[in-house]
Amino acid sequence: MISNFKIILIAVAVSLSSFSAELSEEASPSSFFWSVSDHALVSSAKDPAEPETPAKNVFSHQTSVGVGYENISTEVLFTNRFSQTRDPLVDQPFLLDKKSLVGDFENWEFRIGDSHQELGRGIALALFNNPAFGVDNTLEGGSLKYRDDFVEVSAFGGRVNALQAPVAINPIDTLMSSREVKIAGGALSGHFGSQVKGTAHYHLTSSQPDGKAINRKYQTLGASLEARDVLSGVDAYWESNVMDWESTNSSKPLQKKPRAYANFGSLSYSDSVFKSKLEFKDYRSFFYEFQGPPTLEEEIVLSTNNSDVTAARFLTEGRVGYEGQATLGSSFLYGQDRELKAKIYHPLAFSKWKVSSGVELEARGGYRWMPDKNNLVHGSLKSKFKTGRGEYFELEFRKQTLNQAITSPIPIHEERNAALGTYTFSESFSLGLGYEYMPTNLPEQGNHFVNGTATYKTGVIAARGFVGQTSGGTQCSSGVCRQVPPFSGAYLETSLVF
Repeated sequence: MISNFKIILIAVAVSLSSFSAELSEEASPSSFFWSVSDHALVSSAKDPAEPETPAKNVFSHQTSVGVGYENISTEVLFTNRFSQTRDPLVDQPFLLDKKSLVGDFENWEFRIGDSHQELGRGIALALFNNPAFGVDNTLEGGSLKYRDDFVEVSAFGGRVNALQAPVAINPIDTLMSSREVKIAGGALSGHFGSQVKGTAHYHLTSSQPDGKAINRKYQTLGASLEARDVLSGVDAYWESNVMDWESTNSSKPLQKKPRAYANFGSLSYSDSVFKSKLEFKDYRSFFYEFQGPPTLEEEIVLSTNNSDVTAARFLTEGRVGYEGQATLGSSFLYGQDRELKAKIYHPLAFSKWKVSSGVELEARGGYRWMPDKNNLVHGSLKSKFKTGRGEYFELEFRKQTLNQAITSPIPIHEERNAALGTYTFSESFSLGLGYEYMPTNLPEQGNHFVNGTATYKTGVIAARGFVGQTSGGTQCSSGVCRQVPPFSGAYLETSLVF
């Protein structure tokens, strides 16, 4: 890295250490409370397609500060971002991204400013935070909730507020800078005893490009029923949603689209030895952006169709052997993707063994295919060896073979092989070495990718360093998956939480 970038790294380290020292002073006991979280990212990355060009060096920083007294609290979140080249499209000296005022009482709760909102299982609406992809969509407006032992009523309204300068290597572009999205809605829940809960919810959404008329409107009405432990070890959930929506791509009046439906259900049983779960989804023309619905897919699958698909998955696992030291399990997903007009099949098997007090093994493998469209073979093997008190070595191997457009004149074949070794010296410190081999890449893309990582956690501070290359591909975090580009360079990521 160049000298200027080293200066940035030193400055970040010094500022964080002094910040930690100032905030570690013991607060006097009272009804007053406060919180601080700080997230910083220093990156130096090359363009994999043009390795001869200089690296781009960027410093991104985000801080959240909250204070409160008894039942009232307030919080603000601000960000900064600077590039070494002083790129005006990148640099953001100061952005006040989030602000909120919250009152949380025994029966009442109000929020003014920014808040995360979710209806049901996130099918109808999900405004959430995902730091891995730099996503923090909130509703900038107000919400009010009343609750007691029998009923819960909530209402909210405002506009969608997305992060303008996310602290992430591969942020998702929400394209919110050129439009305004307004949402209003609410929910009514009733408790039928301590085990059954029924909910009805509704929201209205409008999207308006800058300087133009509204080009999309949505109305969604839904209901859900949740039952926990109605029989010993049995849980059940069902949710149904109906959405009417209109849209236009020009100055013409809004055109009504076909009515959309989204249903999801699950039935599970578990005890100390055996677990099983049946899940079902049926999404029909449910094209709505601000949602996070259950996909039923493995995280290695880039499941972009959550709008027009029907599928069911059955999963079962059980503990076997002496004192249940081994676990065997399997799942099977079957469905119909109406966008690709193809069926989905995905059997999967997995197992875990505790070989001895210091050795653990885990294997996982499956085959996903859509006839005449694509297929994916995937497998992984993990091992963990205890080497001392609080010390252990982990080794993981992964292999994937993907075939796409298999009936087209130019089919796509992609093969991925990866190995990752990590040595943990203590609860605070670990080092890792990774290697990826992609024989199907073109020579200019590279076939070998090597990287090293280091993590450090103690008290309120967590840090992660990375140097090397990755091949890109599907990356998932908390149920959100996306295709990320290759990365070549280094970064240091730190976080402080008080």
